[in-house]
Formats: sequence, C-alpha cells, structure tokens
Amino acid sequence: MKGLFSKRSLFITVMLAWPLIHYLVFGLYLQIQTLLYSFQTWNPLTGKQAWNGFHNYASAFRSMNTDGVWSSAIVNTVLFIPVNLIVILFSMVVAVVLYHKVPFARFYRIVYFFPAIISIVVITMVFSFALNPTQGIVNGLLEAVGLPDWKRAWLGDAHTALPSIFAFCVWAGIGGNNVILTGALQRVPHDYFEVGKLEGIGFWKELFHIVIPLLWPTLSTLIIVSTSGAFSIFLQPMLLTNGGPFNASTTVGLEMYRLVIERNNYGLASAYGIIFTIIGFMVVWCVKWLTERYDTAEY
Repeated sequence: MKGLFSKRSLFITVMLAWPLIHYLVFGLYLQIQTLLYSFQTWNPLTGKQAWNGFHNYASAFRSMNTDGVWSSAIVNTVLFIPVNLIVILFSMVVAVVLYHKVPFARFYRIVYFFPAIISIVVITMVFSFALNPTQGIVNGLLEAVGLPDWKRAWLGDAHTALPSIFAFCVWAGIGGNNVILTGALQRVPHDYFEVGKLEGIGFWKELFHIVIPLLWPTLSTLIIVSTSGAFSIFLQPMLLTNGGPFNASTTVGLEMYRLVIERNNYGLASAYGIIFTIIGFMVVWCVKWLTERYDTAEY
C-alpha cells in the first residue's frame, strides 16, 4: 500500500510538474520580461537598450487620450465583451434545444462544433469568401430574395466591417461553448424538465427558471473566461480586415502587434500590455464578483 501511494504521488507530481514548468517558462517569465521592457527603450534590430522610466506609460496614456486609432481600438475591444456574452447565450439556447432530442440532434451538434475544430485561418478564409462582395453567398442570397440594395462590401465598409467580425465570432464560438453546456446539461436530472412540462411552462421560462440556475456554475465560468478573452482579441480582425477600413475594426491586441512588428517599439507595446492587463484584471474581477453575487441561491 505504501509503495502504491508513493507511485501515485510520483505520478501526480510528474503530471503537475509539466504544466507548472510550461507556465514558468512561457507565462511567468514572459510576463516579467514584458514588465521590464515596459520601462525600457529597446529595438531588437539595433540591439540598443536603455531604461527610460515611465516614459512608455506616459506615451501610452497620451495616445489613448489623443490618438483616434487607439480610441477606436479600445472601444472595439470593449464591444467584444457583450458579443462574447451573446455567444454564450446562443450556445445555451442551442444546447437546450438539442437536449430535448430534436430530430437530427447529433448532426446539428457536429455542424455547430465544426468551426471549433478547424484552424481559425481556414474558417476566416471561408467566412471572408462568404462575404465577398461579388462572389459571396451572402450577397448572392440577398440578390436571390429580391434585396439587391442590401448588398455590401461587408468587410470593406467601415460601417459593416466590425459587425461582420462580431458575426464571425458568434458563428465560430457557439460550437465550443455548446459542447461544454451540453455536458453540463447531461448532469441535470431530467425530472426538473418533466416537472416544468407538467406545469406548462414555455421554452424561455424553462431557460431562465430551470436551465440558468442549474447551470450557473458552468455559465459563470464561461462568462469570466469570455470576458477576459475579449481583451486579447487579435487574430479575427487581423485575418478578416487587418483592422480596416480606416481602423474601424482594429483592437487593442492588433495595435500592440503593429507596434512590435511594424514599428519595432517593444517598450511602448509592453507598456500597453501591462496597462490593459491591469484593466482586464479589474473588469474580470468585477464580473466574477457579480457572478458570485447572483448565484443559484438568488433564483
């Protein structure tokens, strides 16, 4: 028994050691390096590196107040928070509908989960082709149903570029959340739904009075994770619009990427990273407090 316990302890230690090492090397170490770079002027092409105190932070706050590009980036990034919450809501509706054994439920689960298992580069190419102004299926359908005036260059119009990216995030994000919520629903006793059916409640009452209270621990976790993820939105706007047109769909993550890749300004980009990490932490903490305040005991 003692030998078995020691082997079990060794196994647990080894399994926990690798994620810890991974975090120390690719997480904590890089975070410390980012903090150090934020106080420096460093250009990797020239190798020159010098401390400049809070100059990068002063420049960052000045740009956020006066630079229209950064103002748009901040606003667009914040808008991704409610979009991610909409993704969770749609995922929950889909999970509940499919939970009630609708015809071809397994097929629909596969269809919704399909974007989650394919490279984001591939699905952005598919989505951008669907929104192509001349050959895309969206404008083709509008033409077919007699709405040619609604046709747009969806990703090339400053008014529709950002909403198109929102639509992409909803389409691509439903599948992963749906799998998590479906798994959580499988653990809910079916008696609750049977009682609701006997009481004659409709779908939305069932959703808000049965599903949400019983799935609140899972939902609150998804809300916290999706809120934090909004501050790191980067690939979607870069691949679909590259932040255009006229910076209408740029985000904080994309602008920091441009500072590093296009301008080699690692210090300023690091300062922005630290600032928005702190802001993101505060927002996530507030969301966590709200989700804990309105737990299942409140329903």
